[in-house]
Amino acid sequence: MNQPLGRALMTLIILLCVWIELPQSARAQSGDTAKLIEAAKKEGELVIYGTTDLRQSNLINEKFQAKYPFINVKLNRLTSDNLYPRIIAETRSGKFLADLLQNNAVGMHFLRKGNFLGRYASPEERAYGKEFKDPGYWTTSSMNVHVIGYNTKTVARNQLPKTWEDLLGPTWTGRLMVSPREQWFGWMLQVMGKEKGLNYMRALAKQKPAVRRESTAMRAQLVLAGEADVDIDSTYSVLTPLMQRGAPVNWTTLGSALVVPVGYGLAAKAPHPNAAKLFIDFVLSQEGQRQVLTFERQSARADLAQEQAAMKDIKLIPLDATMGEQLEFIARQAQEIFAK
Repeated sequence: MNQPLGRALMTLIILLCVWIELPQSARAQSGDTAKLIEAAKKEGELVIYGTTDLRQSNLINEKFQAKYPFINVKLNRLTSDNLYPRIIAETRSGKFLADLLQNNAVGMHFLRKGNFLGRYASPEERAYGKEFKDPGYWTTSSMNVHVIGYNTKTVARNQLPKTWEDLLGPTWTGRLMVSPREQWFGWMLQVMGKEKGLNYMRALAKQKPAVRRESTAMRAQLVLAGEADVDIDSTYSVLTPLMQRGAPVNWTTLGSALVVPVGYGLAAKAPHPNAAKLFIDFVLSQEGQRQVLTFERQSARADLAQEQAAMKDIKLIPLDATMGEQLEFIARQAQEIFAK
């Protein structure tokens, strides 16, 4: 036997042995992916209705399109407030244009409740904890971790509060900033319990915090400008770039941290369902989640915990998606308690 032929035969034997050793589920998954790719090729297009920051969305979409160049990705970026009405209006008129719907956990809850999500159980779902998914409908594709932001020129590390109750002490009177948005306010009621949470908010309001409803990024600038020493509801994704540029700001947590999950779901009557499923598999995979980590968002994927050292000792508690059922009550309470 000549050498080239012998090497080829040996390679074939090795590959066959590897194939035999593969678990049946892995072989089935590989076959399912191949079928999905072939079907997506015929569709050739993917339409996403999403609410995530345009830069972050484009980074994920470009990576996906580079891997599957036969799929033309079209993003229709909407706000959380107008995504749901847009889907309702299109459904009533008999138009089904979107393949993927993307929103935060509360938004995804209402999309499923309205029967606007189709079922798709991605094989990547198994890498995510139960608190980060609604199995068969959506799984957390990225999460925004909320933290306590502070000005390092006015707050020493050894002076930081350790618990939420510490913020009620005289040390912090007139030094805090609060944005009584529904997500943060609702999460506080979630972790403290409704009655205790409302009592805490009333006590916090007596600390005379600066009440600002600007974006998290703008509030970080206000902390840097000295309007307050501490922003009670900042985010890791906003503060980290500022810290990397040398700005006098840092962050801490008080026992646990609010996490707002964001996910993608297959539209109930998606015109390109196979392309949509392929995208879901990609964004939830290790490859897709490592891309998420590049823009200071965190991944809920269990096997990437080691790659997120900043979060290793923090108890991350996702916002309960059903909290959306109480939004009207939460908004009213926040307005009454923190109204100026």
